[in-house]
Amino acid sequence: MSQIESFELEISTLKRMRKVWVYLPDKYSESGSGLPVIYMHDGQNLFYDELTAYGKAWHVDKCLDDIYAKTGNSCIVVGVECGQRRMTEYSPWKMSPFPKHDKRHIPKDDANRGGEGAEYSEWFATTLKAYIDGHYNTDKSRTATAVAGSSMGGLISCYLGLNYQTVYETMGLFSSYTDFNRAKFNSFVRNTPQAEAQHAFVYCGGKEWNDAPRDRRMLSQSLRLYDILVNRNVICELVLDSEQPHYETAWEIYFYTFAQEFLSRYYSAKTNG
Repeated sequence: MSQIESFELEISTLKRMRKVWVYLPDKYSESGSGLPVIYMHDGQNLFYDELTAYGKAWHVDKCLDDIYAKTGNSCIVVGVECGQRRMTEYSPWKMSPFPKHDKRHIPKDDANRGGEGAEYSEWFATTLKAYIDGHYNTDKSRTATAVAGSSMGGLISCYLGLNYQTVYETMGLFSSYTDFNRAKFNSFVRNTPQAEAQHAFVYCGGKEWNDAPRDRRMLSQSLRLYDILVNRNVICELVLDSEQPHYETAWEIYFYTFAQEFLSRYYSAKTNG
């Protein structure tokens, strides 16, 4: 049977402790070929309904158990818990000012409006990966390594994927809240050199906020992100579902698709390589 382990680890660049969950597939072994790894954010929302803020998890373990049962393909998943300063840790840039008539949620805490994403990402891509590679039987290559997240987790996953291309071959960008600082995010995605071949999975629901203007804006931003990635020659898949909200139940559905495609690509390359 698959299992889920957890431990505490310091985000050394920010001097904060954080809980980390690790999903290990059925028949995981400390010997033999190492397994690919999907690194994710908001780890408390990935496996257990009772740990989530809104009552539903992604059920990543069930998705991967099913993929393994059907295909024999498996991987490790690493999920890092978010902290109280989630908005700040998940964006390298400060939140852009919104017009007074804009009703978007603005964090009351000035310390939670972005700006620590670079430090978080440095730890995530280097120290965390080194720890996981040192304690589990992983395939350490970039083609075996993906990063994924939703909302602000999608923003920081895109930043990580493009800023650390030698680490991550694949990005899973679910309902990415790029409007946090649209100008700086789009400039980063457009202008960061593409040094390595990459894949990206871009997903957006049609009822993300259940507010037509905000829903259209998020759809527009997702389409722009897809276009920029394609223009960078990232092999990119765009998935839109007009009925889905900004919620874990939607991300569970499309995480299954993302993970299945990532693993199929990885194992096909190993077989044919």
